[in-house]
Amino acid sequence: MSLKAYWAYAFGCEQTLEDMRSVFNEAGPWHWELRDSAWYGDYLNANPTRGVRARVHEYPQIGEAGKFVGLQQKGFLALLQIKDESSTAQAEVDEVFRELLQRVNVTNITDIEPYD
Repeated sequence: MSLKAYWAYAFGCEQTLEDMRSVFNEAGPWHWELRDSAWYGDYLNANPTRGVRARVHEYPQIGEAGKFVGLQQKGFLALLQIKDESSTAQAEVDEVFRELLQRVNVTNITDIEPYD
């Protein structure tokens, strides 16, 4: 799988994953699903267009991959990727995602290295 863009954020938020999913889906334009993974634990997932994927993981939590940790004692990690096959630009995905984050009043959003 070749990626055109691959980036991640850490941030704080007082919302739960379930509440975040409701707010994100109400705001649109992407559809978010709550997923469960033995590897990652519970997380949010969106595939807004072919070749684009966005995920939000809560930390700390423990899965087969180990314990997810972040920049604070608790919070969230977001992983975004665009495959080479997609015509979508990173700026487009990032703009929508950051607007969604504003709707749930995130704090301390920080660029981090992709963690997948």
